[in-house]
Amino acid sequence: MKISAGIWLTHDREHYQNCSNISEDPYWQTELARIVEGVAAFKDSPAILWWTIGNEIEFATNVVKGSECTWRILNWLIQGVKAEDPNHPVGYVSAGTHAEKVQLIAQYVTELDFLGVNSYGEDSLKVGKDLQENGVDLPYALMEFGPTGHWAANVTAWGSYIEESSTEKVPRYVATCELCYDDPKCIGAFAFVWGWKWEKTGTWYGLFNEWTAVTENITLNCTICESEVLGALQKCWTGQDKETKAPSLHSISMAGEPLEGQHFSVDQTAVTLAVNASTTQGTALSAVWVVTEEVVSMAVGGAYEATNPLLPDLFENGPDNTSGMGLSVQLNTTSLKMGGEYRLYVFVREDPAACGARCNNHEAYASVAFKICHDAVPGEQCYSQVKYAMDHDLAANPGRYPGADTTSSFSEVQMVLAQLQLSGCQFPCDVSRWCHTTQPGEACYEYMEWLLEGNNTQDAPQALRWAKSLSRLNTQRAIHENLPGICPRPCLVDVQQCFPNCVDEGEGGGGTSELSKAASATALGLLAGLTWLV
Repeated sequence: MKISAGIWLTHDREHYQNCSNISEDPYWQTELARIVEGVAAFKDSPAILWWTIGNEIEFATNVVKGSECTWRILNWLIQGVKAEDPNHPVGYVSAGTHAEKVQLIAQYVTELDFLGVNSYGEDSLKVGKDLQENGVDLPYALMEFGPTGHWAANVTAWGSYIEESSTEKVPRYVATCELCYDDPKCIGAFAFVWGWKWEKTGTWYGLFNEWTAVTENITLNCTICESEVLGALQKCWTGQDKETKAPSLHSISMAGEPLEGQHFSVDQTAVTLAVNASTTQGTALSAVWVVTEEVVSMAVGGAYEATNPLLPDLFENGPDNTSGMGLSVQLNTTSLKMGGEYRLYVFVREDPAACGARCNNHEAYASVAFKICHDAVPGEQCYSQVKYAMDHDLAANPGRYPGADTTSSFSEVQMVLAQLQLSGCQFPCDVSRWCHTTQPGEACYEYMEWLLEGNNTQDAPQALRWAKSLSRLNTQRAIHENLPGICPRPCLVDVQQCFPNCVDEGEGGGGTSELSKAASATALGLLAGLTWLV
């Protein structure tokens, strides 16, 4: 077994502001001593594959480029590591491959032997090309790869992340794994995460399911349950299929109609849900269904997030008060809050009625965002306002209704009012994907421009006080989320390849050694480990 040994560096901005005399800076003197001590302790271990010094330290200054000072400090530290251990390659782990960042790394971090990159979804397939196009000739390792990251995922009309099912994630993992084998510059790839964690949802990144509320002490127990992704990775690593494959999930339906995408809206009522799944072995299957409230942590960079508790009494005739069981269940949403946002999980496993004690611990899963919706009816304030808009006000004052015009349907106008949180309107039930990027002439656009000019920032909510430094799209989103009645949710936000809430842009600112393909094979292997020395 070989270990990629990572040495953590601070993300505290203040330590990357002055690099005029790094070797006499008390903080970095102490850090170098700590790092060298750790290297000295383990450098002779046959388990050490390589060292990586720092992980995404550019977050401290500017996520898309870091800073000249940041990279000079990193280069100085790497020199110290190589002086202590000249026998192992040394790399750094970057958040993505932004052009300016990798160019600066190549310019200032000349001691690097390889560049590690954390990259997800389609972006991980472009890493080698990105480096080549930016003149970076270093070998590279994918230190984290996996499904589409939550920061790059589509969202519902109410802003919930739309997550791929486990079956949809399989080709993303496989394509990246195979690409690394085929690219002579790629020296290793680590699938994220070897274990389980709650990050935005309970299923986004884990290759194992260790969420005890859905794996232990239930009818369909599945302790340390393997995702179907794991079988696909094993075949990439070894060329051999697992002896028994996990189920695959083909679709979920509500009231007999397949869901389009991993989201839906439903009124306070009872509905039938069903999952269509199969195994190559023809094994009998069953499923566990649970619901949590959609409480999304604002933690960034993989920081700890609390697990959302299961909601009780939603499934008719379930085996307990927090779950439903079977390939088809009845979900009763009458007790859920009008306008509330929730997430449905379904875990498809082997049916113990058929396999008994011989059931395999593996599963397919889906995570489905949903909202309690309501179509306005006569007698409600919302209904009257929608009718007034359609009959009179849309023509007279179109700027009040961003995203609607005189040809819009009743539901579309109701959605605009719901987005603006006006007239008591709820999201209509037949529109679950909706957005609008504001245009000149709309009240939202005029207010956004006023904020971007630096006006009234002291009286605005905290999230809008930095509007002058945001893009237009992100300003519109901030207004929508913090100041009801003005802006709808925009269709796009400026996504950088980093986690949400990237730090603001701060001041900005060789020799290489090839690693062997033997090291690549080891890093790709099932037993390769990723360890951080803190």
